Amino acid sequence: MRNKIEYNYKKITVIVLLLLIVTACNSTANKKGTSGSIEAKASSGAAKPQVTIKVYLGTDYSSKDLYKRMNEAFTAKTGIHVESELVPGAGNDMYKKIDLDLASAGTVDVIPLIQPLILDKYVKKNYLLPLNDLMKTEQYDADKMFGHYLTKYDGMIYSLPEQMSTWAVFYNKKIFDDAKIPYPPSEWTWEQYIDTAKKLTDPAKGIYGSYMLDYDIYLFMLAKQHNVSAYKADGTSNYDDPLFKESLKLFGDLGNVYKIQPSWHEFKTKKLPWDGFMSGKYGMHLIGTWYTALLTNEKDYPKDWKWGITQIPTDGKGMYNFGVTYTYAVNKHSAHPKEALEYVKFKAENSAIMGGAIPALTDRVAQKQSLKEIADASEGSVTVDELSKAFFDNNLGYIQEKNIGPAATEYSNIILSESDLYLRGSRSLDDTIRAIKYKADAAIRKVESAEDE
Repeated sequence: MRNKIEYNYKKITVIVLLLLIVTACNSTANKKGTSGSIEAKASSGAAKPQVTIKVYLGTDYSSKDLYKRMNEAFTAKTGIHVESELVPGAGNDMYKKIDLDLASAGTVDVIPLIQPLILDKYVKKNYLLPLNDLMKTEQYDADKMFGHYLTKYDGMIYSLPEQMSTWAVFYNKKIFDDAKIPYPPSEWTWEQYIDTAKKLTDPAKGIYGSYMLDYDIYLFMLAKQHNVSAYKADGTSNYDDPLFKESLKLFGDLGNVYKIQPSWHEFKTKKLPWDGFMSGKYGMHLIGTWYTALLTNEKDYPKDWKWGITQIPTDGKGMYNFGVTYTYAVNKHSAHPKEALEYVKFKAENSAIMGGAIPALTDRVAQKQSLKEIADASEGSVTVDELSKAFFDNNLGYIQEKNIGPAATEYSNIILSESDLYLRGSRSLDDTIRAIKYKADAAIRKVESAEDE
C-alpha cells in the first residue's frame, strides 16, 4: 500500500525533474544567445563534468529501499551520482572495516556516524573534514538549521545531524491481543514493564515479552535516568556509583532471571539481529525512536500486525529519557569535498522526513509534521498524540545517551567487554563493576598522559 511518505517523495521527485527539464531548455536557449549567458550557465555548475561520490553503507542496510530512493532524489536534485561503498555488517560492526580504511587514508567521501562516540573518535583521530569554512563559502547557516542538535568541538563542526532520537517502548498489538493483556499505559515503572513482559512471554510459541540489543546504554539505563555521570568531577571513572551496579543487574536479570527476553549469551551466540522485533516474535522493544522508520516501511518489513508506542519505564525517581543524533561527515581525504557536503546537507534536511523518523531540525513545525507523517504511514497503528507523548510531551527530561568525556570510546568498549563476563555468568557483579572502574581509570590516565606530551 502506497503510504503518504512515498507519495510525497514521488511528488517532490517529479517537481525536481520538471525543474531540471526547464533548466536544460533554458541552457540550450542560452547557447544561442550572448557569451554572458554561457558564462552564467558555467558559473551555475550546469556545465561541470559529472561527479560521483562514494558513501559507506553496511551490507545489512544495502537492500533497503529507502537508501535507493534517497540517493535517486539527491541525484535528481544535484546531478551528483552516489555509489555505495559496502562494508560488512550493520550498526557498530560495520566500523571495523571503516576504521581500517580511514586509518590508511581511504578516500570514500561520506561517512555515516550512527552514534556520538564514533564521531568523537573520528574527530580525535583527525579523520574528518571540518565543515565550517566550506559552509561559510556557500553561506550555509548550520546553526540556524540544526541549533542544539549540532555537535561542535571548540566551535568546529565536523558533521550534520540526519535525525534525532529519544527512546521509547514499541509494542506488538497482536501479541498483546492474543494474550489478552491491556496495552501499556502512557506512564509506567520497570516493575510494570517486567510484569507485562512475563505475561506476554510464551516459550511454546517462541514469543518473548521483551527485546533489547547489545548496545552499551542498556547496561547503564538506570544511571542515565537519574542523570548520573560516568565521570567524577576530577575526570576519573564514576562507575562505583551504586546506580551503575543496579543498572547492570537489572539488565542481566531481564534475560537470566525473569527470562522475559533473550539472555545476553543467547543474543550473542545466536547472533540475533538488530531489527529482530520486526519478526513479530517479541511483545515489546525498548529502542530509539528512529525505529519508526522500520515500522512504517512495509516494503522492506511487511507485517500482519499493528504496533503501539509508549514512553520508557522508570523507577519512579529517575525521570530522564536519553537519546542521540545520527550524523554524516565528510572524509578529510575526499577528492570531492564540496559534492560530499552537498550530500551530507541533503541527508540532514530530508532523510528523516522521507524515512519516517524525526528530523534534527530547529523547525518545530517540521518536527511536528514528521509525527503526522509517521502516524499516517503507520496505517492506523498509532496517533500523533501517542507519538508526541512518547517522544516529547511527557514528564521526562532529556540527556545525551552516550558517556562523552576522556577516553570515551575506550570507556564504552570496557563497559561492554567487562559486562559480558557478568552477563554470561562467569564473574560476579561486584568484581565486574570494580574491573570497569579500574580499567576505565587506566584508559583515562593514558589519554591524559598522551595529551600532556
